[in-house]
Parts: sequence; structure tokens; C-alpha cells
Amino acid sequence: MEATTRYNYYEILELPASSPQHEVTAAYERARNTYSGENPAIYTIFSEHEAREFLVLIEEAYQVLGNKILRNIYDQRLLSGMASLNDLTYASIVEASKKVAPTETAKPVEKKPANSYTKDEAMEAEIKAQENWTGEFIKKVREYKGITVERMSEITKINAWYVKAIEKTEPDNLPAIVFVRGYVVQIARALGVNDKVVADSYMKTFKKALGK
Repeated sequence: MEATTRYNYYEILELPASSPQHEVTAAYERARNTYSGENPAIYTIFSEHEAREFLVLIEEAYQVLGNKILRNIYDQRLLSGMASLNDLTYASIVEASKKVAPTETAKPVEKKPANSYTKDEAMEAEIKAQENWTGEFIKKVREYKGITVERMSEITKINAWYVKAIEKTEPDNLPAIVFVRGYVVQIARALGVNDKVVADSYMKTFKKALGK
């Protein structure tokens, strides 16, 4: 991809800039499915490394265009015709969003379980006392609460491929660290557990898997 289009998130998702918000998710799913490892045909066009790089861009595009506040900032900069490439990066857009008035910020996902389930006192105690939130334990809690991978994907808007990769702690099948942490936070909220504790703990394990 040429530098001039590196941060045109609409082009990355093959989405008209005038598209309504609900079409962003559909475009993201199409792009994600096209460039994921589950589509071996893509490797006849791109190398595995190139496909992974493009997946990162797809995630960036979705994080920006899928959020009304970030999208508004991005659109203003893109349409001005005066923004530098740096002004259009995910990091720059997120930084700019911090200056938005609190009343305009998006509401966080409620911290409550997504499904009804039969409580087990021993398991509830284990969850409450857990300090080492590995992918394996996240999976254990998800299954205990009766939430399938597909349902978790539907609730959090995280691709099922990534949900599985998080539970298996597979860095090679996940995007940049900043996205992984965000995904873990969303999963924790869907599970009704402390998202900060879960994310902080999980990322320690994840970074070790990355060799950092």
C-alpha cells in the first residue's frame, strides 16, 4: 500500500466515506475474513507477513471508523485536505479524542455477564480470588458462564478468530498490543469481571509470549 493511502481507513475497508455507522461493522467483517489466515487463497496474492500487516490496518480502521467520536475527528482531518499522514494515524486520532468533552464520550460497556448461568460458589470464589488471568482461565470463565465464542464475538464486536487467539495466547494471530489489551478489556466486561485486573494480568503473560 502506498504511503498516501496508508491511513485512508475508508479505502482499507472498501467503504464510501458517506456510509452509515452500521455498515462499518459489515465492511470490517468482510475485510477481516478476506485477509485472515482462515482464507488460504489470500497467500496467493500476499505473503503471510503482508497479510498480517494489512490485518493490523483493518483493525485500526475499524477502531476509528467504528467509534463515532473517533470517526468524526478522522473525517474532519481527512476532508480538510491539510492533514499530514501522522495526523491520520490511530494514535493521533485517539490522542485528539481525549480532548473531547466528557459528555461527548462513548458510554463504556456495562460490566455484567452477557448470559444467565447457574452459579457455582467454588467457581465464583476462584474468579474473585484470581490474580493470574491467562487465556486459559478467561476461556474457563467464559465457558462457565455459558458464553460461546460466537456469542462473545457478537457481544464485543471482536472477531471470533481473535477471541480464540486471545484464549490460546497466540501473538502471531493477533494485531498490535494496543488492540489486544482493548479486546481483553471488552471480553472481561462481557464476563462481568474487573477489566483492569484481567487486562493487566493477561498482558503480562501476552508480553512474555511475545518475548518482551
